[in-house]
Amino acid sequence: MITINNELLKVDITEDGAEIRSIIYKGREYLYQGDKTWKRRSPILFPWAGRLRNLEYTYDGEKYHMGQHGFARDMSFTVVEKEEERVKLMIESNDTTLSIYPRRFRFYMEYKVEGNALRGKMIVENLEDKEMTYGIGIHPGFIIEDTDSSIEITSGDKDSIILDANGSRVKEERIDNTLPLSFFKNNTTLIVPDAKCVKVKGEDRTLRLDLVSFKNLVIWRSGDDPFICLEAWDNLPSQEGEEENFNTRTNVVRQKPLSVSQFESVFSFL
Repeated sequence: MITINNELLKVDITEDGAEIRSIIYKGREYLYQGDKTWKRRSPILFPWAGRLRNLEYTYDGEKYHMGQHGFARDMSFTVVEKEEERVKLMIESNDTTLSIYPRRFRFYMEYKVEGNALRGKMIVENLEDKEMTYGIGIHPGFIIEDTDSSIEITSGDKDSIILDANGSRVKEERIDNTLPLSFFKNNTTLIVPDAKCVKVKGEDRTLRLDLVSFKNLVIWRSGDDPFICLEAWDNLPSQEGEEENFNTRTNVVRQKPLSVSQFESVFSFL
């Protein structure tokens, strides 16, 4: 286990999936500990965020199979840089990943504590001399035990997307900027395009996510379990009738050949 810390925050991270395992702010645990229905805590999502239709897609005319949220969360990362308040971990493509996703890459996950905030940075190196199309995101769950907690969203002017428990689009509509926790009682997933930040206010814990350079806010909760996931994605599920074709589909990351892209987010604990 890797630990980064300052006078306010202590964050534990494992090389398995570069996953955060604990966030302690002023002596109190904020990160969900995987002890209810959902068994993960803070998986990273790459080279896809969400669930592809039938878990299949085509790329360069070939068909591939990829599980929900990609495969980076199940890979073993290598620590490449470590300081008291910062750590940077890395994976790279190999024969196994190329059989699932046909692009060569290096992927870095960097975490840094800054006062009462945890900054995450995802860095993607395209090692190919052709375009690299993918999805990417973060998926941390946070302890919310107060059923009267409220969720305040600062968003743009686009309709939000509501998914059912199977990940299928139910509808698109404008939502209120403040939602009760009960909005998510049926395993509902809410996707808010062009959101700027979200704040969850509970009696015992309050936290805020600033998306910084991510495009879409995603919020999900498993039934009435005492946690909520505050996610940031840079892709969206396919629209009705749209093919899962990485060469032509919309709402994906398209990275130029032999280039580097970065995606940042900041969690603040209050």
